[in-house]
Amino acid sequence: MMAKKRFPKLRSLLIFALALACAWAIQQWSFSEEIIRVDGKAVKVIDGDSFAADEDEFRIYGIDAPEYRQTCLDEKGKPWLCGKVARNALEQIMRRDDLSCAVHARDQFGRAVVKCTGQKGTDLGSLLVERGLAASGHHFDETIYATSEREAQKAKRGIWRGEFLRPDVWRERNPRS
Repeated sequence: MMAKKRFPKLRSLLIFALALACAWAIQQWSFSEEIIRVDGKAVKVIDGDSFAADEDEFRIYGIDAPEYRQTCLDEKGKPWLCGKVARNALEQIMRRDDLSCAVHARDQFGRAVVKCTGQKGTDLGSLLVERGLAASGHHFDETIYATSEREAQKAKRGIWRGEFLRPDVWRERNPRS
């Protein structure tokens, strides 16, 4: 009897906190992200040109997308989060299209370098370059998406609408710690 009179606000606060925690847990459970699958494997997008499945990492062949933390400048000189935009675009494409990927090579980090195509034959690397969300090649086959890159440059799409550092230059200037 004494406890009820001494701590009514604390008891109400605890009940409220418990209710919030339950609501959050239900929301997380019922609205969790859908699983992206490539070749039947659940994958997680890392950045604009790479993804992982279990312990394996994959890099998309023939492209170099801005790094996740990289910013670019738009046509007015204002910074925009080109790395995050590239990553989000790759994730959306991978959610929408059932992709199949073929290993082309291994890179210096042991990642499988893959060429991915959608059910309708859409080449994932070409699509990202066409949208201005990745540059063609540079350390890979620079000519594979050169036409798509020129079209994106001419139309001033994505990274080509203003100024940016090529991703390899940005990585060199911003090494991982």
